Amino acid sequence: MLSYLTRRILLAIPTLLIISLATFALSRYTDADPVQIDYALNPAAYRAKVVTLGLDKPQFYVSLTNSALPDTLIRIFPLEDRNRLEHLVNQNGNWEATSRYWQAITTELDPVLKQISGQVFVQLSTFRLIKDLRQIPDQINRAQRHIDTVSLPPKKKMLQTRLYSIQKSYLTLKNTPQRWKLLIPALHWHGLDNQYHKWLSGFLTGNPGKSIVTGNPLLVELRPRLLVTLLLNGTAMLLAYLIGVPLGVFMARHYQRRADRWLRTALLFLYAMPVIWLGSLLILLLSRSDIGLGWINGLNAEPWLMSGKTFGRWTLDNLEKFILPVLTLTLHALAILAMQMRGGILEVVQQDYIRTARAKGLSERLVFWRHAFRNALFPIITVFAGFFPAIFSGSLVVEYLFDFPGMGTKMGSAFANNDYAVLFAMVMFVSVVTILGNLLADLLYAWADPRVRFAKH
Repeated sequence: MLSYLTRRILLAIPTLLIISLATFALSRYTDADPVQIDYALNPAAYRAKVVTLGLDKPQFYVSLTNSALPDTLIRIFPLEDRNRLEHLVNQNGNWEATSRYWQAITTELDPVLKQISGQVFVQLSTFRLIKDLRQIPDQINRAQRHIDTVSLPPKKKMLQTRLYSIQKSYLTLKNTPQRWKLLIPALHWHGLDNQYHKWLSGFLTGNPGKSIVTGNPLLVELRPRLLVTLLLNGTAMLLAYLIGVPLGVFMARHYQRRADRWLRTALLFLYAMPVIWLGSLLILLLSRSDIGLGWINGLNAEPWLMSGKTFGRWTLDNLEKFILPVLTLTLHALAILAMQMRGGILEVVQQDYIRTARAKGLSERLVFWRHAFRNALFPIITVFAGFFPAIFSGSLVVEYLFDFPGMGTKMGSAFANNDYAVLFAMVMFVSVVTILGNLLADLLYAWADPRVRFAKH
C-alpha cells in the first residue's frame, strides 16, 4: 500500500507540472493587459508595475521563435506596442529597419504630438496603431493632406519633417525585406530568471503572486474566502453522506416498492436540475414571503474580514445565511450518493454470501448493514474521488448566486475585473484538490476491502 501511494504521489508531480504549464500559458495569452495602468498617462508607474509582476522577464526557460525576432522583444512596453511591433517584424523580417520605423513613429513623434491637436494629431498618432505594412502609404497620404492645412509655417515645417522621417523609414523597411529570416527557427535559452520559474516557485513556497487589481498577495485575497468555501463544502458534503448513504440503503431494502419509486423519482429530479436552478427554486420557496414560505430572512452574508469578528463568531452570527447554500449543495450531492448506494447494494445482495447470511436466519437489517454495506461502498468511493472538485465547482456557482463571501464571488469579481492572477490560482487549487481526492479514494478502497493490494499492480 505504501509503495503504491508513493508511486501515485510521484506520478502526481508531473501531472501538476503539466497543469501548471497549461495554466501559466493561459494566463499569459489573454487579451487583457495585466498592467491596468494607462501607459500614456503614467509611464513610470506602468514600468514599475511591470517589474513588480515580473513581466519584463522572458516567459519560459527557452523560447522558439524565428530568426527575425530578437530575444530582447520582451523588454518593449506597453504590451500593445510589443504586439504591434511583433506583427510588423513578422511581415518583413528586417528587425533593424522595423525598429527604426518604430522609433520614428514613437520616440521621435511623441514630443510633436504633445504640441498639436485636432485631425493632425489623430492622423499622426494613428501610425502607432497600424499592424499591416500595406496600410502605411495611405496613412502617410492622409496625414500629409491634414498637415497641408496647417497655417503656421514653423509648426507646418516641424510636422512635415516628422512625416518625412516616417516616410523615409517606411521606404527603407519596404525596400530591404529579409523574409528568409522568418523561415529559420531560433532557440533562445533564458535560464532560471523567467516568469514561469518565478510563478511556480511562488506556488511551491506559499507565495503565488499578487492580485492584478488590488496589488495584495493572493494568499491575503483568497485565504479568508477559502475558509468560508471549505466550511460551506465540508458541511454540505458531510450532510450529503449522512443522508444519502442511509437513504440509498433504505431504497435498496424497499426495492420496487412505493417508497423506492417515489424517492427515486425525487432524486432523479434533484440530480437532473442544474445547481443554479435548484438554488433559485429554494430562494423562491423559502425566502420569499409573497410566493413562498418566507422562513429565511436575508440571504447575503457580510464578508468575514470586514466584520472584524473571529471566524467562529462570524459563522454563528451568519448561520441563517448558510442554510440555503448548504441545502442547495447537499440536495444535489445526496441525489448522486443515494442512487449510487442503492445500485451498489442491489448488486451486492445478489451474491452467494448474502444468500448464505439470510439462510442463517440473520435479520434483513444485519444482512444489509453488516454484510452488504461494506462491499457496496466501491461506487460511493469512486464518486468520492471526483466529489471534491465537483462540489467545489458547484459551490462557486452557488456562492455567486447567493452572493456568499467565498471563492465563488471572488471568482465573479476576478472575471469582471480581468484579474487573471486570482482566476488561475483557483485553477491550481482545484487541481491539487482533485489529485488529493483521488489519493484519498485509493486509501478508502483498501479500507473497504482488505483484499485490495495496490503494491503489486
